[in-house]
Amino acid sequence: MKKLVLWIERKFEVFTEKTAIVLGHSLTFFVAIAIVVCWISLDIIHSSSWHSIINDLVFSFTFLMIFILQKMQNKFSTVINVKLNELVASQENASNRLIKAEDLTEEELRKLATHYQTLSKSLEKNNSRVGSESIEHVIDEAEKEENK
Repeated sequence: MKKLVLWIERKFEVFTEKTAIVLGHSLTFFVAIAIVVCWISLDIIHSSSWHSIINDLVFSFTFLMIFILQKMQNKFSTVINVKLNELVASQENASNRLIKAEDLTEEELRKLATHYQTLSKSLEKNNSRVGSESIEHVIDEAEKEENK
């Protein structure tokens, strides 16, 4: 049962990633504009009331904004990921596991967050507010405990 849930979750992640890419693509936006123009022109041809036309214009604007916002979100997300990857790659003590962390599954990200909580508690115990440590030794210890 757990394997089925994980399989469904992975497939849903792939679906949402691809959907975000498609919705954020410029061509998709122009297709949406064509749909809106056809819809509004049908309203005008069929002599709909001004109220109906205004409602359709407001709906169309909202509909098109979804594509614009998704495009900007995709770009912003990519820029942030590239910048963070550069910061991680340039730091001596940073874990290279974090490069391309955006490709990890939700389960893997939760596990990584747990490791960071463990590292944070360890640093608090040692009153290590100035120094830096990598997550690698925490992950290695957790893997050793799992293998026991």
